[in-house]
Amino acid sequence: MKTSETTIQQISAILGEPPLTGVPLKHLTSFRVGGPADIVAFPRDPQSLSNLLTFCETERIRHFMLGAGTNVLFHDDGFRGLVVSGLRLKTLSFEEKESGKNKIIAQAGVPLPLVVSKACRLGLTGMESLWGIPGSVGGSVACNAGAGGVSMGDLITELKLVDALGSRTKLQKGSFSYGYRKFNLPSSSIVLEAGFELSPGKFDEIGKKLSEFRAHRKVSQPRGFPNAGCIFKNPSNSMPAGALIEKLGFKGFQCGGASVSNVHANFIVNRSKAKASDIINLINTISEAAQKKAGIDLELELRIVHSDEINV
Repeated sequence: MKTSETTIQQISAILGEPPLTGVPLKHLTSFRVGGPADIVAFPRDPQSLSNLLTFCETERIRHFMLGAGTNVLFHDDGFRGLVVSGLRLKTLSFEEKESGKNKIIAQAGVPLPLVVSKACRLGLTGMESLWGIPGSVGGSVACNAGAGGVSMGDLITELKLVDALGSRTKLQKGSFSYGYRKFNLPSSSIVLEAGFELSPGKFDEIGKKLSEFRAHRKVSQPRGFPNAGCIFKNPSNSMPAGALIEKLGFKGFQCGGASVSNVHANFIVNRSKAKASDIINLINTISEAAQKKAGIDLELELRIVHSDEINV
């Protein structure tokens, strides 16, 4: 995409401020890897995002919707087009209902850990196992993030979406479906807001559960090095990807500045100024070994975005 001054001015008018140009995507992702994006925009409200998507569709501008960047890997040559960040969509509210259950409503850019913390502080139970998942609400919904046997889809009662034409819709529970690390959203839809219905619990029990999940994550996941969480989906409940990768002998295996974590083999860490190519080569090496030696085709949980990625 050729970044013209006219395009930048038009996006500025939509946002009410100039977008950024030439931003290294390593600054917007947890892997700390990725070349520059032509343009990066930060809509401040749903209407600005809707207008921006309409503009992209009308002008045929390649674009990619980015949340907290915790499950994404951009290539070393960056992204040719517009990266739209949802991180400024961060309204978080609470509704007390007569039914006894209560609702937390979070816009797409709200960090999921903040939603979990708010629920626990309010004495609401159900989200404790999601503590420590670092993504934003929008990204966590899109991939149906989960832990401890609970996923986002289990807790969501309503979703507000916007499509590629800028049209907004609202879905109630029962009108959407989800599965293991996937949420079946309408084509080209982006999450604007999610509502979580939770039940009151006892503060001491909630605190105990939270402490247990914190302790488990502390000892079972790598710390101190940039990473993007689990790289592969588990092939089955009886064969977690981490166990398979460790069995294949890849724990600690390095490629350039990237290596398979010594703590959890389904994590790749950026140990020393890794390049996207290092991480991709490591992923390909593991995938090939899993297929040849175990007859298992590993499916990525990580999203790899090419420089010429088709609109999402």
